[in-house]
Amino acid sequence: MAVYGKEEGDPIRILGQKQINLDETQEMETLVLFQSGQSEVVSAFRKEGSSWSFLWKLEFFLKDLGPMYYDGKQNKWLAGSISGKEKPTFAGDCLRRIVVAELPGDNFNSVFIEVLSEEPPLGLFSVPMGYRKGKKIWDGYQLKEHEELKRSKRVEFEYSAKDKSFRIFPTNPNYSQEFVFNGWEMIANLPMQPVPSFVSLEVEPKFEIGKESLVTLQLKNRGNYVSLTYLSLSFPDSGSLRLANETQGVRLYKKGDIVYNVVQNKKIPAEYPLLEVTKEGWANNFRYGVKFYYTPSSTDTPRILFRSTYKFYQEIISIPNQYSIAPFERDQQGFPSYILNGMIN
Repeated sequence: MAVYGKEEGDPIRILGQKQINLDETQEMETLVLFQSGQSEVVSAFRKEGSSWSFLWKLEFFLKDLGPMYYDGKQNKWLAGSISGKEKPTFAGDCLRRIVVAELPGDNFNSVFIEVLSEEPPLGLFSVPMGYRKGKKIWDGYQLKEHEELKRSKRVEFEYSAKDKSFRIFPTNPNYSQEFVFNGWEMIANLPMQPVPSFVSLEVEPKFEIGKESLVTLQLKNRGNYVSLTYLSLSFPDSGSLRLANETQGVRLYKKGDIVYNVVQNKKIPAEYPLLEVTKEGWANNFRYGVKFYYTPSSTDTPRILFRSTYKFYQEIISIPNQYSIAPFERDQQGFPSYILNGMIN
């Protein structure tokens, strides 16, 4: 079996399944929850004709699988089951809760799971994990040092269909925190922080070595109002850049121009071209577009790196950062940056 491999081992149980759309294709996928030995697996399949195609799987382990329930008065997970605290039908012992929900800009569902884990000194605790098309976009294990998790042993979360966002500790006003999707990962929506989020990337005509293409990047601020946001697009595969006529607040740096490297804490000559956008007064849910012309010089699939920075008092904050779970590269200025490749419309 594709989920557990061909080797013989513990018997495999199917705990539940759900038919739902999990990607851009029109065909429906089937989400199946398996249990075997000390592991539970959520896996996605698609029926193609008379056969089934395996898409992806998420596997989690818990040493002592068995009935468990959460006691809110004692703030702990306890073995057994009691009336009124039965687990949902589509859930396991380790995977306590599975939520399928649409993220902004998507016409399909992503999968969010409450995962029960056991680690010293916390003992048994649960955190949310999020996956879009089988790839991790939210890692609740990053909350292990959160003081409310240490106290309650559970990071509860709820989905807002209106905002297409998630909120942890939703009933606790002292610790309640919204998370929004920026196109790559779930980001904590903090006060005075913008969250520039990917909407679309259009290239016309498609990239070809030596030929110029018009590139249009559309973003939306899914965070909070900020007076000044800096957006950076850099091109480590070189090539040539030209600004579109209608572009305002955009500065072009060519190879050899002086830029600042945050790691070296000094100015350096640019190794490859980049665009820096200064966006003033960006409010929540407002769009912003960047247009430019780009001519690839070495490959038909040039890398484009994207990041945003803003000032929080005297501190420079960057998205992504070193704690991001989405793939990133450091640009020539030393900042972690998302990779735009693969997101072209």
